Amino acid sequence: MASMQTVRMQKNAGKKATVNSIGLGSPATWIIKAFKDIMICPKLAVFYGGLFTIVVYNLWTFLSQSASLHDVAAPLVVMTILILGPISAISLYDVSRKISNGEKPTIGSVLKASIKSNGSCPSIFLSILLMLIAVTWMVLTPLIYAVFTAGSLNTIGADQTIIQGVLSSLTNGENTAFLIVYSIFTAVLALIAFMISWFSFPMIHDQDVDPLTAITTSLRAASKNALVMFFWILLVGSVVTLGLLTPYFFGLVIIIPVLAHATWHAYKEMINYID
Repeated sequence: MASMQTVRMQKNAGKKATVNSIGLGSPATWIIKAFKDIMICPKLAVFYGGLFTIVVYNLWTFLSQSASLHDVAAPLVVMTILILGPISAISLYDVSRKISNGEKPTIGSVLKASIKSNGSCPSIFLSILLMLIAVTWMVLTPLIYAVFTAGSLNTIGADQTIIQGVLSSLTNGENTAFLIVYSIFTAVLALIAFMISWFSFPMIHDQDVDPLTAITTSLRAASKNALVMFFWILLVGSVVTLGLLTPYFFGLVIIIPVLAHATWHAYKEMINYID
C-alpha cells in the first residue's frame, strides 16, 4: 500500500538533499543572523520564548515539589527541553523563513504554519522517536545501575529509591565503572537524539519530506560537520544551563529564540536541494 503523501511531499519527492561542509566560524554567523531576525520580530521571539519558559519552569516547580518525583526533576526537565525544544522551535523557523523570503511574519501566520507542521505525520513520527529515546534512557538507567552494583552490600539504602541511589553514585564519585559506562550511555543517547533532530524538523517544515529522508539527511549533515556539531552542542548546552540558572529560568526567554533562529540558518547553510 502506498504511503499517504501531501501535495508538497509529492512535489519535492524528486529533490535530492546535498550537504555542505562548513567551518568553525559558521555558528557565530548563525547567532548574528538569529539576533537580526529577533530585532525584526521581537514580539514573536518574546512570545514563544516566554511560552517555552513558562512551561519548563512550571514543570520544574511541579516535579521538584513532588514527593515521588523530586529526585528525577532535573533529568526530566532536561529531557523535556530536548524533546519540546525542536517541536516548539518550528514556529520560529517559520519566522526566519518568512523574513528570508521578504515576507512579514505575524503571530497568526506563524502559529498556523507551526500547527500544520507539528500536526503532520513526519513531525509526529520524529516526536515519538525522541520520546522513545528518552524512555529508553529512563528505563535502562536503573538496569545499568543494578548490573554494576550487583553483590554490593550498600547498593541502595533502606530509605532510598533506586534513582536516589543512582544520583548518590553520580555525586559522591563511588562505583567508577558505573560512572564511566553510564556517562558513555547517556552521552551516546543524547548525541543520537541531537543528530536526528538537528535538521529533521527544519527540513520537514521547509520541504515537507518524509521522516526517513529528514532523519538520514540530518545524520549526514551532522556527521560531515562533526567538529562544528560538537562545538555547537557545547555552546547550546552552556547557554541553556546558564538560562536554567537564572531566576525563574528567565534567561530562556531570549536563549530559546536565539537558538531556534540560529538552527534555521544552520540548516539553510548546511543543506541544499537539487532537482
